[in-house]
Amino acid sequence: MSQTVSTVTSAWAALRGGFVAIGFFSLILNLLALAGPLYMLQVYDRVLTSRNMDTLIALSLLLGGVFVVTGLLDLIRMRILTRLGARFELQIGGPILEAAIRRRVQGSAPGTNPAADVAGLRDFIAGPVLVAFFDAPWIPLYLGVLYVLHPYLGALGLAGALFLTLMALINNARSAPAMRQASDARSRADALFAASEQNGELVQAMGMTGDLARRWGALQHDAHDWKTRVADRVASFSVMSKTTRMALQSGMLGLGAALAVSGQATAGVMIAATIVLARALAPIDQVIGQWRTLLAARGSYKSLRALSLSHPEPARRLALPRPQISLNATIAKAGPPMAQHATIGGIDFVLKAGDVVAVIGHSGSGKSTLARMLAGIWVPQRGAIRLDGTPMAKWDPEELGKLIGYLPQDVQLFDGTIRDNIARFSTAVDDTKVLAAAMAADVHDLISSLPDGYATEIGSGFHLSGGQRQRIALARALYDDPFILVLDEPNSDLDAQGELALRNAIRGASARGAITFVMTHRPSTLEAVNKVLTLSKGSQTGFGDKADILRPRQPEAVTTGAPARIAAHQPGPQSPSQSQNPSQSHTQTGAQQ
Repeated sequence: MSQTVSTVTSAWAALRGGFVAIGFFSLILNLLALAGPLYMLQVYDRVLTSRNMDTLIALSLLLGGVFVVTGLLDLIRMRILTRLGARFELQIGGPILEAAIRRRVQGSAPGTNPAADVAGLRDFIAGPVLVAFFDAPWIPLYLGVLYVLHPYLGALGLAGALFLTLMALINNARSAPAMRQASDARSRADALFAASEQNGELVQAMGMTGDLARRWGALQHDAHDWKTRVADRVASFSVMSKTTRMALQSGMLGLGAALAVSGQATAGVMIAATIVLARALAPIDQVIGQWRTLLAARGSYKSLRALSLSHPEPARRLALPRPQISLNATIAKAGPPMAQHATIGGIDFVLKAGDVVAVIGHSGSGKSTLARMLAGIWVPQRGAIRLDGTPMAKWDPEELGKLIGYLPQDVQLFDGTIRDNIARFSTAVDDTKVLAAAMAADVHDLISSLPDGYATEIGSGFHLSGGQRQRIALARALYDDPFILVLDEPNSDLDAQGELALRNAIRGASARGAITFVMTHRPSTLEAVNKVLTLSKGSQTGFGDKADILRPRQPEAVTTGAPARIAAHQPGPQSPSQSQNPSQSHTQTGAQQ
């Protein structure tokens, strides 16, 4: 997709053929709408004067046929619009979801809810407001009929149409800014509501429920304040529009009566002109009454267009062969995409297939940032991570994702079956690979003990413990034998059995030639590694074989998670504070005990 052409713009342009058909049906419907006034004109000017029942019956049957055709055409038009709305949603839904994911990964501000914007545009396309816009171009047709009936009647109709159009423009100028403010305020309130619900257990445990509810209420009050302003302004113009339209119809009736009394028109002209005027002003009145819907749809379109333009689909890259030999990381400067300053740097190491690396360091030392770099989520600002000599950034994201198994600290499973989650929701699930991943993670027996086994639905009221979720997520990471396995605190919720399964899974991945990274503080995990990388304040302080880096005091160093102690075994000077730190002495004593 070109960066200069929005996905939303392209999807809207793809509806052009359907809109042409809607325009044609609207033309026929507006022409047939003149049958009612013509019927009234003939009844008043011919039937009542001639008292001919045959003429009345013929005219009535003809009008009945017109109404049947009109109803069928209107039904077809509405069905076409409904299908156009569905087509638009299906066409942009996937690309918008992908753009929203890229926005989240790149650390941009979340903005509005894309799913709500897509649904709003779908309802707008299928709703009555768009029908009014297709009827509006035929207003001159009705005004022309009024001029044919009498120039004075045409002049009054034109004046009324211009006045209502001017009111619609003023309504737009006054309501649009307030509508944007209302949308922004509502987005903030919705974001707080979603976050509070998602973290309900934390909120309940820490007594935050009342305070968050009050904060949400304050945000909602602000949102409703702006929405009330918009509603008041739209309601004011809507009432003025209806009042004006009723006054114009009465005025048209009065003017027609005056012309009839003076002999310049007939009684039939008086009635027909009133009906034609009502039909001419109906689209304008309907647009003004639905102005909030129009403003919301326009805002949704702009938001979705901006999202698709700011986070376009990456260009398709050349398919590269699966890496099998090495990983070389040289990172001079890296951090979150929107961060002002780099959070890690000075990273330089080379690994070969089958290596297992423990990445250790204090909290905040950059382990999770490095994990995201190794998983291909973020790209170093300076430097590169190379697979068999090719930088990760050169890989197609979809193809790179198949080479990586990632287990983040915050384990999230998606609504669907366990089978679907392990298979990463692949459209062509390979049950053999699902079973192999479950066996590699030693979670097959656990899954088999669940009510529906691999078909157990997650997110439909069935609850999994933290350890169960972590082990299923490990199986997901192992699916299809990835070349790079990144495990960020993979044993935080595991018991002894789970840790044994984790170590066996790491050994199995190593035997298959995978390069595994384990961000951990626990000494038990180190049994399965052969390399250690130490970080401190975002910089690499040590890298090499496990025996060379940790030496004999491995348990104390890992239990405290202190790179400074590990660094003490490296060549170089050591400050007295490091060698005589009371907390370290206490930890050593406890470990010895």
